[in-house]
Amino acid sequence: YIMTNLGDLSDNNDTNNNFDKFKENLDDLVSIRSDIKDRVERVRELQGQRIAAWTKEVSGMTDKDMRKMTNDQIDAAKADFDTLDKQLREVGGDANDLTVLLQDLKKYFASSFSPDSVKTAQPMVQKSLAAAQEMLKATDALRDSINKSKKKVKGTAGA
Repeated sequence: YIMTNLGDLSDNNDTNNNFDKFKENLDDLVSIRSDIKDRVERVRELQGQRIAAWTKEVSGMTDKDMRKMTNDQIDAAKADFDTLDKQLREVGGDANDLTVLLQDLKKYFASSFSPDSVKTAQPMVQKSLAAAQEMLKATDALRDSINKSKKKVKGTAGA
């Protein structure tokens, strides 16, 4: 909604109402990002605990071939998680870039809000739209990777 609000704001129709909606949705975006960040940190923490427990369990195996096979599985699981985590960090970085731009626009409009200031801000509006597209691309790539991982876990990756 925030990008729709930004577009509506740029159209100069009912700008005060659109600016209010923009501010509200930006506040919502910041709140949602904070919640997502907390959840991601919790997932990272849990992943570390699970890998540690798995590794500890494997250390008790006496057959070296079985231990190697299990360690290979652990290494593959770590690599898969690291790949997803890297993509998640890219999405987070793109979301941060976008949020900073939107917050700057909010500050700019709060200090000088008129049809002329909206027109003057168009390059920043376009930069925000481009940042949103980058974030969407990164999000799509992450979603695709998650879906591939789900198929791999379910044993349907080759299907």
